Order: sequence, then structure tokens, then C-alpha cells
Amino acid sequence: MKLFVITLLLMLVLGCKSQSKSNQKRTELKQTINSSKEQENYRIQEFFKRIYEKQSYSIYPKEIKEITIDEIEWVNETKFIYDDKSFKIYEKNETLKLILKKGILYPQLFSGFSTELRKSDNELDSLSVSDRAFYEMSRGDNLTISNLEELKFLSESPKIKRFRFWVMFPKTTNAREYMIELTNENADKNTELKEFIENSKLTFLKMSNIII
Repeated sequence: MKLFVITLLLMLVLGCKSQSKSNQKRTELKQTINSSKEQENYRIQEFFKRIYEKQSYSIYPKEIKEITIDEIEWVNETKFIYDDKSFKIYEKNETLKLILKKGILYPQLFSGFSTELRKSDNELDSLSVSDRAFYEMSRGDNLTISNLEELKFLSESPKIKRFRFWVMFPKTTNAREYMIELTNENADKNTELKEFIENSKLTFLKMSNIII
């Protein structure tokens, strides 16, 4: 009888240790995932600590044209035209579209205002492949913008929202990551995102990384 009791106790102890190790492995996997996200958030937080300085940008002053391109059925391509420059987006991101429609972000903030007219199609066709690539890259007339993400962990005040996104320049292979801050002095904790953006202004813009 005593031998049976001892054997039973040993089985229970070993079973508890085995279960403890199993639980520990699942916890470590979860902590690894959290650690990766926290590390990325830490990088962004430190970027703002080092670089941030309050800025003030004007809303785009001219007409903005929006064109939906349906060449490929499953691709949601929209083009926003700002004079001789443009943004393309390939995703259903209403927040990003609103920011572009309102003229809060526009290509000239990234590639500068052109001082000379764009070359005609005939002039472009006369350039060599390398010369045309350099021309398009240096002017930055047609940019692609994507992957807008709100950085909620950095928006401590309801009057401020911070975002990051990617911009792809023509004839380049790596996107550039940018950080922005939008400020709406009339916003409070009950203000919806759409209303916030419609009455906001750009108060910070900086490239933070190159996506490899």
C-alpha cells in the first residue's frame, strides 16, 4: 500500500513539472513576439525623442484631382494629382485618402517644387534609359505612398496624432519610411478620426528609415 502511494505521488510531481515546462515554452514564444513589437515601438519612440521639433506646414493651395484607375480588376489604384506631381496608392485606406484629399500631404513636400516644366513625352523618349531614369528619380514627380499606420502609443494628447508610412520614389527599389504629426487644436477625446483629420494641420514631417 505504501509503495502504491509513493508511486502515485511521484507520478503527480513529474506530471506537474512536465506541464510547467510546456506552459513556460508557450509564454516564451509570446514574449518573443511582444519583444519584437516593443523593440520597433522603442525605435520609433527614440526617433521622436532625438529628432522631433514642432513644425508648421501649409495645406496644398491648389486644386487636387483624384483619379481612380481600374486597369486591373483586383488592384485598387487611385491617383491624386497636385499640379505637375502626383501620389499613387494601391490600397483601400480611407484615412490615407482623406489626408491626401485635404492636401495635408502632397508630393512637393518630399521632392520639392519644380522650377521648370516637365519634359514632353517626345523629349523623354529621346533620352537614354539611364538618363530618363535619373530624370524621373531626381524630379520625383510620381510618388507611391502606402502602409499608413497610426502610432497610438505616441499620441498622448487628443489634439495630436502621429503616423508613419512609406514613400516610393520613381526608379528606386527601396521605399523610404516617414514619420508625421497632425495637430487639431479643437479636438478632444471624443473626436472621431475623420473629423480630426479634416480640421488638422501637419506639424512634423521627417524621413526615419529606408526599407531594405
